[in-house]
Order: sequence, then structure tokens, then C-alpha cells
Amino acid sequence: MDQLNHAELVDKKFVLFAEGCFGLFTSKIAASLIRYRGDRCVAVIDSRKAGLTVQDVLGYGGAIPIVGRVEHALPLRPEVMVIGKGLHSAELPSGWRPHILAAARNGLHLINSIHYRLTDDPDIARAVREKGVTVWETKDSPAVPLNRARVLDLDAWVIHTCGSDSNIGKKTAALQLWNEANRSGIRTGFAATGQSGMLISGHGLAVDGVPGDFMAGAVEHVVMEAAVGNEWVVVEGQGSLNHIGFSGVALAILHGALPHALVFCHRLGAERTKVWETPIIPLPELIRMNEELTVFERPAKVAAVSVNSIGFTEEDYRREAEKLEADTGLPVVDPVREGGGRLVDILRAHRRETAERQLVRGR
Repeated sequence: MDQLNHAELVDKKFVLFAEGCFGLFTSKIAASLIRYRGDRCVAVIDSRKAGLTVQDVLGYGGAIPIVGRVEHALPLRPEVMVIGKGLHSAELPSGWRPHILAAARNGLHLINSIHYRLTDDPDIARAVREKGVTVWETKDSPAVPLNRARVLDLDAWVIHTCGSDSNIGKKTAALQLWNEANRSGIRTGFAATGQSGMLISGHGLAVDGVPGDFMAGAVEHVVMEAAVGNEWVVVEGQGSLNHIGFSGVALAILHGALPHALVFCHRLGAERTKVWETPIIPLPELIRMNEELTVFERPAKVAAVSVNSIGFTEEDYRREAEKLEADTGLPVVDPVREGGGRLVDILRAHRRETAERQLVRGR
């Protein structure tokens, strides 16, 4: 079997592996792929929810079945198995190994979203060799240079989605903005900095798999690639500056991307960060923190607050959005609930107003 490149892998029909964890917030890679590449997904593996559909669990995605084992998905003819959950660990969960072996032994290519390298396991490596399948270790660190601020020389206008926590909608806001900007006639590139964005767009890299000194350079690299032939570049955010576990990657993206504008993302109603349960400081302070940490060569302001309002009624969403607008002095948008059009309009206006202020200062 011929080895496949990444672009070929993401275009094939796939089964999502989310054993014991399939859900909107518990397997965010799987949930993202269902939303944006659901047409290529034939099934989800999670023995706890076998017999349900993706629609039953996520509230979107339609009749894609959830099955209990790899073998139950084979009649649907998947070509790739994607591990649909990242882990806060570099170990392979013991219950996952038989599923991964079954996939390889049945000739499925593997896309790995966790830090543990599948081919470090002797049995998995043997099955991969015997079947000639491709393994994409998305966390493998590419060879990238130090950040040299080459983004400052680009003609493209760079937008970065930052936020108040991990797994709150930074990637989704970026994807909604990317899709809508292109639909509206603005040639826009997407700079993927994590596995989900890579699998949806077909390019980019997982910044959290890059050694610390080179993270900003890795971001610079993906922004430069995404800018080719485009007017805008939307940079997917990771982590948050206030998160004790993920502040480093958030700052590296902020400095590697050197954005012209920020979109601040927040899960409506959230009061504490995930995993470490630290309090989320007031959003106006977080917004100011992100703005102040943009570099002096290109200071950037937040143009809008993008919220994830899952679980809110329309009435409750409107009420909470108005409160947040009053607190921050910024427009508040849920780009999934409302679509990305308003966000594109806000950013267009922000770009125009920024250019006008710079013109006045230059006189």
C-alpha cells in the first residue's frame, strides 16, 4: 500500500475513534470534524454510546452511527481512523490499544491526535508495517526556524482568535470567519495551529508539539503559508494567557502571528478554567491583557467578542450578550448561532477604522 500525504488522508472517508468520551466538550476534535467534515465521516466508535447517532449526542451531525468496535464500522468502508480526542497526557490509555491494533490490522490509515506516538508501540508498529498503512502523528514537531517577524512584511491582514480558556470556541470562531469571509469574496487563508484545524483545512501544524523556543517560529511559518494569494489570514488560537497550563502556547501564537486584529472568544456563563479550575478573571481585564501583550511593532486591538452560547435559549443568549457588550464595550457575536457574516462585517469596519486612525496620526 502506498504511503499517503496529509492532504490525501484528510480527504478520505474516516471513522472517528472516541472510545469512552464522545461528546461536544469531551472529544472536541471529533466534534469539530463532525461539524466541518461530517460528509466524510462514516461512523464514530464509542462503546458507551453504541446504537445512538451523532445527532443524538451532539445535537448536529445527522444519522452518522455510533458503534462499539472498529469491526462494526468496517461494512461502512472507512479508509482512515482518526483519534478524535486529545489528551492531557503522553500515555496511551490501556483500553485504546486493541481498537488501534484492529484498525491497523484491517488496513485503515491512522491519524493520531495525542502526544503518544503510536509507532512507539511495538505491536502497532508491526501491524502498520505489515499492512503498509500510513500513520500521521499530528503532534510530531516539524523542523521550523526561530520567529523572525517575517509576518510584518506580508500584505495580508492577520486576525487572531484568542480567549479566556481552552476548548471554548477559538477554532470554531476562526473557521466560521474563514468560511464566511471567503463566501463574501475576501480571499482568506486559515492558519491551523492544532490538530482539528489541520484535519479540517488540510494544512498547518500542532503548535503544542513544538519545543518552546520554536513555537512562535512555527506559527510564523503557518501564517506565511496561509497568506499566499490571500487578503486576510485567520489564525486559530490555542489555550489562553490566564490558563496556568496553556499560557505559553497562547503567547507564542500571539507573538508568532503578529496580528492586526484580535477576536476574543469566551464560553458564555463560564466562570472557571477547565482542567485546573482556576477562576476566569473579568473579561475586560483579559481583553486588555491580550492587547497589551501584542508587540510594539504591531499593537492590535480586540474587534469583537465571539461567544459559545451552547445550551442558552435565544432569549437568554440575547440578554447575556447585551450584558457582555456593556461590560466590554465591544460587539458580541455567536458565529455558530448567528453565522459568521456579522463577524466579517465587524472586522471589515475595524480594519477601515484602524487605517483611518493611522492616517490621521501620520499627518
